[in-house]
Amino acid sequence: MQVMPRNLPIDAVLFDLDGTLLHTSPDIGNALNRALTENGFPLLAPGVAQTLIGGGSAILIDRALTLLGVEARASTLDLVLRRYETCYHQLCRHEDQQTQLYPGIESTLDSLRGMGLKLGVVTNKESRFVEPLMWRFGLHAWFDMIVDGDARLPHKPDPDPLLHACEALGVDPAHTLFVGDCVTDALAAQAAGMPMVCVSYGYSSDHPVSKLPCMRVIDTIAELTELIGGPRKWHGSTRIDHGIAGQEISASQLN
Repeated sequence: MQVMPRNLPIDAVLFDLDGTLLHTSPDIGNALNRALTENGFPLLAPGVAQTLIGGGSAILIDRALTLLGVEARASTLDLVLRRYETCYHQLCRHEDQQTQLYPGIESTLDSLRGMGLKLGVVTNKESRFVEPLMWRFGLHAWFDMIVDGDARLPHKPDPDPLLHACEALGVDPAHTLFVGDCVTDALAAQAAGMPMVCVSYGYSSDHPVSKLPCMRVIDTIAELTELIGGPRKWHGSTRIDHGIAGQEISASQLN
């Protein structure tokens, strides 16, 4: 197979899952509302769940209860969390789920494979949710490895999941591109010394993507093909732009 040329000096591309490859918020929102109402709490308005995603299920529930003004006792968190996990796991395996691949994902992954790049997924989502979604949408066919929220590693924004993926793939973080959608992803990539591209369509409502430390914001995943190895040369720098006007950005600045 002839390998396509690359405009960026990278050997691998890592992807976030929720809000980057898959539009999962409708099912997450449905499961979350079911768990809340069955425990006597009010429903969240449509679309609110999308603003709470990132960090795993426990953080999702904690954010939802905080938003509702509920005192976050451990027993309350546990009750809602266990019911949410049951409901969402059912939805992940159900044929009528509302989760969808974002447009252009399959053709873009084909193109990246054609460039000879190694591909991976790094997500805070737990494996019992990741696996049925990966199989349902046939994503295992493209990816060499997955680091999920059940790995014995800190979650993003800690850089360890990204560094672990690079080690498993045998690539240098500086020559690995991370594609994500939110501040959690951006801070993880920055700490790992990894260039990042941010998608504008994901779940970053609290922090405008234009202010995240990334080398480029793209509106569709298909733009990766041209950025990495398309017919038009990429003339920008491949370093991470650490914040705005050269200022390094920190977690405290973005919270």
